[in-house]
Amino acid sequence: MTATVSEIFLKEVGTGKLVPAQLYDTILSRHLTHHDQLWKPITSKLSEQHGHWDWEKKWTYYSKQLSFQSFAIECRGETQGLMIVNTMMRCQLPGQANKHLVYVEYLEAAPWNRSIATQSPRYKLIGTVMIAAAIQLSLDEGNKGRIGLHSLPQADSFYRDRCRMSDLGRDASKQNLTYFEMTDAQAAQFLKGR
Repeated sequence: MTATVSEIFLKEVGTGKLVPAQLYDTILSRHLTHHDQLWKPITSKLSEQHGHWDWEKKWTYYSKQLSFQSFAIECRGETQGLMIVNTMMRCQLPGQANKHLVYVEYLEAAPWNRSIATQSPRYKLIGTVMIAAAIQLSLDEGNKGRIGLHSLPQADSFYRDRCRMSDLGRDASKQNLTYFEMTDAQAAQFLKGR
């Protein structure tokens, strides 16, 4: 499988400097290997909501369906983040209800980048870059930047406060997770503010 690679920047926490990284428009086998060999030994010791995610199983299932696309971020030869999105979902927010959006099924940063896993994270901006990638895909699909997702509780404030997505409340049909949606205006503001 081949991937299109875009040059991006992550913020190195220790130095405060922006460092070059790569955004892949598909998850490659080496990203899954990094998850298995580098992430799992750390996440298996944590009591966080996505510590049990098996990205190889997820990718094996979703990669066979045309409505799904994946992304990976690499920096200095290691996978820093993974995301799977669905391009065939519909909006719920009044004013854009039933219009298409890009739905973020799964988004995870490497454990060494999360403050819940370490007191000294390596890189910041993984989630921000992934949300920007989902918005860009939405634009490419003709959905004007609209995206949606169900958030794990530990990430609610990121989507509400940093991404400025609309909070539609808890969704009983999705394990009572909070559903967030971004309008085209919010998407444009997010991309402008990056």
